[in-house]
Amino acid sequence: MKKHLTIAILSILISFFLFQCKSKEVKEIKETKEEVQETVETKPEESPLIIEFTKAKEGFLTDSLFQVAISSVLPSEKEREEEAKSIAEQKSLNLLKTYTVPNLSDKGKKELREISKEGKIVNKNVSVGGRYFFLYQIQRPNLKRLVTKDLE
Repeated sequence: MKKHLTIAILSILISFFLFQCKSKEVKEIKETKEEVQETVETKPEESPLIIEFTKAKEGFLTDSLFQVAISSVLPSEKEREEEAKSIAEQKSLNLLKTYTVPNLSDKGKKELREISKEGKIVNKNVSVGGRYFFLYQIQRPNLKRLVTKDLE
C-alpha cells in the first residue's frame, strides 16, 4: 500500500514539474516573439542606397578586382574619407588574409599589407541618416592568383 502511495505521489510531482517547465518555455517563447516584433516595428525603413552598401559584395569581384564596404559618421568630408581609407585598408588586409595560404612568410605578409594599401575609395560617398557609405576597391592584374597562390 505504501509503495502504491509513493508511486502515486511521485507521479503527481513529476507531472506538476513537467507542467511548470512547459509553461515557462511557452512564456519565454512568447516574450521572445514580442521582442522580435518590437525590433521589427521600431526598425527604420532602409533606403535602396543603404541596402546597396550593406549588401555590397566584399572580396574578389573578379580575378583582378577586390572590394570592401565601409561607412563613417564623421562630420567633415576630409575626415570621413581619411577614416574610410584607414578602416578600408585594415579591413581589406584582414579579408585578404583569409584567402592566403596558412603560414604566410614575413615577406608575404609585407606584400599583402602593401596590396591592401593600393586600393582607392570609389566615389560613392552616399549619406543616409548621417552615415556615409564608401566602397574601397583594389584593382591589379591577376590579383586573386597572386593572393591565393603566389605569395610565399
